Amino acid sequence: MRERGLLTILIIVVLVLTTACSGQATPGVMPDITSTPDLPGTKVVIELTQVTLLTVETAKLNCLGDKINPIAEAIADEYENTDYKQVMTWFCNGTEFEDILVALETEIQTDTTADEMLQMLAGGFSWADIWQVTGLTE
Repeated sequence: MRERGLLTILIIVVLVLTTACSGQATPGVMPDITSTPDLPGTKVVIELTQVTLLTVETAKLNCLGDKINPIAEAIADEYENTDYKQVMTWFCNGTEFEDILVALETEIQTDTTADEMLQMLAGGFSWADIWQVTGLTE
């Protein structure tokens, strides 16, 4: 059963990465982007001058009732760097489980916490933007 959960998470992450790397424009605005024309041998420079983190109000644990949410429970069981309470807090504040999974996977590969990335996402950044800021992609 644990292998099935890992496979599901892997499929979701692959779908998100495939979409993000498809070369199509992604919604979301990054402040102060400077670039040169897309000519052979030219560099594109992306400079972030300011990142504003949002303060997210802590949600009630029972936002979905008294029953344990099986998706949140599976996520919490899968990742050592979070627990059920935190997953439900993110979810109850409006974050999709898919984004929680992507943030937790990205946290493993970077020095940025899942919470910081979810705040950036809530602030209008796309995952492609966040991965550039965290140094995961160039």
